[in-house]
Amino acid sequence: MAATKKVLNTQEFTSSFKEFSKLMKETYLSTLDFSLSLAEENKKAINGQLDYILGAEKEYVKSVKDFYAEAPVKDLPFGKIDTKVIEDGVDKLIDYQKNAIESVKGISDNVTTESYVIAKKNLEKGFSLFDEALDSINI
Repeated sequence: MAATKKVLNTQEFTSSFKEFSKLMKETYLSTLDFSLSLAEENKKAINGQLDYILGAEKEYVKSVKDFYAEAPVKDLPFGKIDTKVIEDGVDKLIDYQKNAIESVKGISDNVTTESYVIAKKNLEKGFSLFDEALDSINI
């Protein structure tokens, strides 16, 4: 029995690979979009927790200030204690923490967005190079 060789047409071969490449590209892009949406949802949850903690801390400091503001002022033997200085220090600490948290949130937003853009550009460039390589096959 003589086996016959089937000659592959390069056009059929490259068009099949291009279709497969398009499918892979769409899959990678949808996975990338899903990853971004998942990261954004996680970021929202963490930001909500940070905001809650900051709010709780502010409420605690406010209640402590109110409690001590209503307490009778006593002159101690070594001098009078000025609670305003302590209150200002605590307010500055709270503001510092708020600014630090806002900075972290901003950095997180930028890193997530920039990572997504870079990954998408790399993905598109990689698949376009693959398509160009398939187009250059001439057998």
